[in-house]
Amino acid sequence: MDTAVDALESSLMAINCLLNPEAILIGGRLPGALVDRLAARLNERMRARESQLPSIAPIARAALAEDASAVGAAILPFSDRFLPTRFALMNTAGDR
Repeated sequence: MDTAVDALESSLMAINCLLNPEAILIGGRLPGALVDRLAARLNERMRARESQLPSIAPIARAALAEDASAVGAAILPFSDRFLPTRFALMNTAGDR
């Protein structure tokens, strides 16, 4: 846990300074309890840096954190059927 917090700290400081988000959500394949512990530790670390940051966005587990890969797979058929091809909005040399 300490290694993960150390690895994420500088990126989260940069995100807070550059983007000033309302929240930072963590998702993926980690078990929810582990993500909650990670978020709590990251929030503690960010609060310790409060004097160095203009604002601090709370860090929390994403609502679909454990199901993210299943949701991503489920959306693929809809994207294929209802969204234009990835080339539809690209300019080509002949368009100019």
